[in-house]
Amino acid sequence: MNGRVKATVSAHAMLVEQEAGVVGRVLMVRLAYKDHRWRKWSFPGGFVDEGEPLEAALRREVLEEIGVRLQQWERAAVIPLLDQEYPNISFIFLCHDWEGEIQCCSHELLEATWIDQAAFGRMVQEGSLAYPCMMQQMACLGWQGSHLDGEVPA
Repeated sequence: MNGRVKATVSAHAMLVEQEAGVVGRVLMVRLAYKDHRWRKWSFPGGFVDEGEPLEAALRREVLEEIGVRLQQWERAAVIPLLDQEYPNISFIFLCHDWEGEIQCCSHELLEATWIDQAAFGRMVQEGSLAYPCMMQQMACLGWQGSHLDGEVPA
């Protein structure tokens, strides 16, 4: 064995609603996978196919899962998850602009819903996130620390 880690690559979209530069809500999807992620929450997205450009995979996965065409996005985070059973490098994109009506178009999803910071805090407390690294991913929105206790700051 040569000691190299082989990892999959995934691209996920944090679709956000902003007002005056502040993120008010983020779109989350509830997964239908028949494993430890059953009924847990994640962001729309998925694996990058071999030879597929990263941002093409982002657009494809979002269209396949929730039926919208992304118009504007920016890379928000890169999360290497190399010490897992199935190593992955997860690219998270912040998306402000899209075309189409959000709907569940994939058998991989049970539902899609908009959440605010307080709802995300409850998801953290309940253990209903599909991936523990999502708290780190949400930090790019400023949703971190004591604000994830289910309380919205005054």
